[in-house]
Amino acid sequence: MKASLIRSFGGPDVFEYTDVARPEPGSGELLVKVAACGINRYDLYLRMGAVFTDMAMPHVMGVDVSGTVAAVGADVKGWQTGERVIVAPGYPHDPGDWGMVPENHAPSFEVTGTHSWGGNAEYIRVPARFVLKDETDFSVTDVAAMPLVLMTAVHAVETLGEVKAGHAVLVQAGASGSGHCCVQMAKALGARVAATVGSDEKMDMVKAAGADLVINYKRQSFADVVLDWTDGAGVDVVIDNVGASVFEDNLRALRVAGIFVNFGLVGGMEAKLNIRDLFFRQHQLRGSFMGSLDELRRGWKLFAQGEIKAHVDRTYPLKDVAEAHRYIESRAVQGKVVLIP
Repeated sequence: MKASLIRSFGGPDVFEYTDVARPEPGSGELLVKVAACGINRYDLYLRMGAVFTDMAMPHVMGVDVSGTVAAVGADVKGWQTGERVIVAPGYPHDPGDWGMVPENHAPSFEVTGTHSWGGNAEYIRVPARFVLKDETDFSVTDVAAMPLVLMTAVHAVETLGEVKAGHAVLVQAGASGSGHCCVQMAKALGARVAATVGSDEKMDMVKAAGADLVINYKRQSFADVVLDWTDGAGVDVVIDNVGASVFEDNLRALRVAGIFVNFGLVGGMEAKLNIRDLFFRQHQLRGSFMGSLDELRRGWKLFAQGEIKAHVDRTYPLKDVAEAHRYIESRAVQGKVVLIP
């Protein structure tokens, strides 16, 4: 089969489009024929060696897989070849952790395509328990754009953020794949949503996702605008996928006893925390990593019902994965980029 693999860490040019052996499903596994594979910023970090450096090379990454069942391994029931599926974007890779709920608290939980081969290939082998049936009639590109951001949005916005009807919520990077989904998730829960973007060209997309207020953070202080929007009180919840560069202003925009949820670090990993402000303002700081299968199923139901929609910026053939990574690195992307084998 064809795959785009890496033999070392580095820039986009490390990708090599080549032939590799097609995997065969083992006991308890499914072989999935990849129809499309979404790219996440995590893929860029993984390619650069910024997440793990102990991956066996050559390596095939790729998180968000839509496809069909190509073969069914021994001891697998309830599956037939040809069924449309998605692969869970993260799951415990140690079978000893498979009974742990929520799955993302398991010691061996990791993003799909991290140590085991992912979806930047024509086929992927996956434990059947971490494959979900796709009973929508959406395009394979829209489907491949959703698993990771849906799982993340449900976990960050609903579970950890505790967003409810009437809440005011700030979502950072509203035009990113995860930010766009978090805006929609918060709106589905009945919240008022403010979102940041890095250019005026991205504002219409975020407004269309339901944001009540869109702020170009390069032209205005988002914290000042949000405080004015909330009559000085601050928002109930901040959903942050950026990191250190906006940390202090995120807390300034947060109300007393508000909840701050972070799941991103593109803006840096080390932030300054004023402990005095933390305890006087009683902020609740929560780290969010991926989510559980139950959260993915809840998000998928909203997607299937049309309450949350995919936004695919553009697609690339798998052989052009390097160009796709360069486009994402340019920060011009709106929504998701998807690879087609």
